[in-house]
Amino acid sequence: MKLLRDLLIVSRANIQLTSLPTAAIGMTLAANSGRDLVRLTVLLYVILFFTLLTYACNLNCLSDLGVDEKYKKRMSEAVRSVGIPRLKFIMGLELAVSAAIIVWLAVLKHNPLFLLAGLGILGGTAYSAPPLRIKKRGVVSFLPVLLCLYFLPVAGGWFLMTERLSLFIMAFAFGYASIMQGITFINMCEDYREDEASQIKTLAHVIGVRRTLSLGAAMVLAGGTLDFFLILGWRVDLKNMGAAAAILFWSFSLVYIAAIVSIFRRLYRVGRSADCLDLSKKYAAKMPVWFFLTRYSLLAISLIIQAVK
Repeated sequence: MKLLRDLLIVSRANIQLTSLPTAAIGMTLAANSGRDLVRLTVLLYVILFFTLLTYACNLNCLSDLGVDEKYKKRMSEAVRSVGIPRLKFIMGLELAVSAAIIVWLAVLKHNPLFLLAGLGILGGTAYSAPPLRIKKRGVVSFLPVLLCLYFLPVAGGWFLMTERLSLFIMAFAFGYASIMQGITFINMCEDYREDEASQIKTLAHVIGVRRTLSLGAAMVLAGGTLDFFLILGWRVDLKNMGAAAAILFWSFSLVYIAAIVSIFRRLYRVGRSADCLDLSKKYAAKMPVWFFLTRYSLLAISLIIQAVK
């Protein structure tokens, strides 16, 4: 039981619980009917996403073990409890499963372009592990997270269903990634002192905590606005939507809009505060809630749109 609990900590289960929409929303928007979402390829894609996400979390915890032993003992103690050899073995299994699913999808879809899903493995590895360890590379430190964790899964889900990319999904995935990365910046700022002491140079060390949080606030607002108007303008047929569907659509839309505005205001105010570092630690604890509200409301909106096609 303790092993399971420690594995959940090392895999950041609290964040993973909010991550299903990242894998599903692109496929949902692309589906022509509900039947399109009940396919083996859809299940494999979701399993691939969570396997790669777990691998990336495990690798990050292992690579940050020295830092976490000083500042995040809960994480380091979980890694030590699981055992480094066992954790490396688990990560090897995760890589093997991911590679097998990627090849399987390419075979099922008769399209070698699906092998590009391997970029997720490369991005997750390059972010945390030496020699690249991009997370300490200053201005570009956040790019693997933005691209591999937030952008590619949404665009890839659409491509899985249609085998092509459109201007709509590229713009939508960019907006989605902007929201999520904007939220994630508060975690970067939370770790500012610890990273600095460990010679990890993030974007926050280059442009400052206040500018990073202001950038995050702007990305949340811009990305949130972009995605909502893309859905309204490209995917929603309000005239032919029934009363029940319309009520659900606007209810979840209000939840989404309220979440975007609230997160924007919080990030902006924390960035303007004199004690922005301490407040970043306080509000970083709200990340799972912010992820849940924005991601699941967007997924719910997408499911409603799909249901009334």
